[in-house]
Amino acid sequence: MNRNIVNIKGTPSGLVFYFDSSESGFGQLCAALEEKLLGSGDFFLNADYIIDSPDQFSAEELAVLEGILAKYHLHKGEPLPHMLPNDEKYEVIYQTAGGNSLLVTRSVRSGQKLSVRGNAVVMGDINPGGEIVATGNIVVMGCCRGVLHAGAEGDDSCYILAYNLAAQQLRIASHVATVPPDAGLSPLKLAVIQNNCIILTDYIPSQFKETMAAQEA
Repeated sequence: MNRNIVNIKGTPSGLVFYFDSSESGFGQLCAALEEKLLGSGDFFLNADYIIDSPDQFSAEELAVLEGILAKYHLHKGEPLPHMLPNDEKYEVIYQTAGGNSLLVTRSVRSGQKLSVRGNAVVMGDINPGGEIVATGNIVVMGCCRGVLHAGAEGDDSCYILAYNLAAQQLRIASHVATVPPDAGLSPLKLAVIQNNCIILTDYIPSQFKETMAAQEA
């Protein structure tokens, strides 16, 4: 599935959902939206949102999209007086139930380093030579081929969650690992500390809370 048919940008007024319906059916858009929201965990919990270019949908289709967003506890907001262009680069601090998270709505290029006090949520790719360092968790909703360091101040209960994970290096607290060649490009991977080692597994929502509870035990 082409996940790029649904894009999410953060603005000071909330989240903006962009849907590319030019080459995708409505069912594909709904499936891609569900996939992105499921992979984001609680990072968007209780956020306000708007849908860009709602005129591309019928009233019935808009109701379906709004129903999916409501299922993940997002709230419909007021239209923005001025929409930022899709290619504009900007970052905002987004307050979530888990504390401060930096929502980055662009890719991280080679030679760029993003340091975050809290959680880092990247709605873009991490290119080779790019680096994300966070004191909390890291979630990457694009292809990751750079360096990720979660729990940078020593918190080994942090995790890394990423699509298309082909990172040059993973670090959680003081632990370091590389992504094995047989990890492939499965849709979503989770990296956590178990038995003093970084363990890379497929992300399964029903098992995620159990995995994190086992870390704290």
